[in-house]
Amino acid sequence: MRQSVVAKARSVIGTPYRFGGMSPVSGFDCSGLVVWVYETHGVDLPRTTWEQTRAGQAVPADQMHPGDIVVFKLGGKQPYLHTGIYAGGNTFIHSPRSGGRVREESLSGAYWAGRIHAVRRVIK
Repeated sequence: MRQSVVAKARSVIGTPYRFGGMSPVSGFDCSGLVVWVYETHGVDLPRTTWEQTRAGQAVPADQMHPGDIVVFKLGGKQPYLHTGIYAGGNTFIHSPRSGGRVREESLSGAYWAGRIHAVRRVIK
């Protein structure tokens, strides 16, 4: 199922970001993408990033498997969380921000490196 989750996330690469969005037709925000991908696999997840931070079981970042949820802590004085799906090969798939599109990025890139807040495993 892990590879199927990743393939489903990759199938919507290029879909526009939309705040509150939860479908490939209307667009996705970060947590909406995660919910939609897992929902297509029969896995019910909480809607918000904060709630997704507590879904499933915690996994150390160095033990991530494809399909795990990756949560990042971003921002400065007013930090916020951002979520995506680990795709393997040190990459993740996410819906980044207003004006952006769903994309796959490296976890070792200058922006993402060191910002992983949590990794959650919701499928075995």
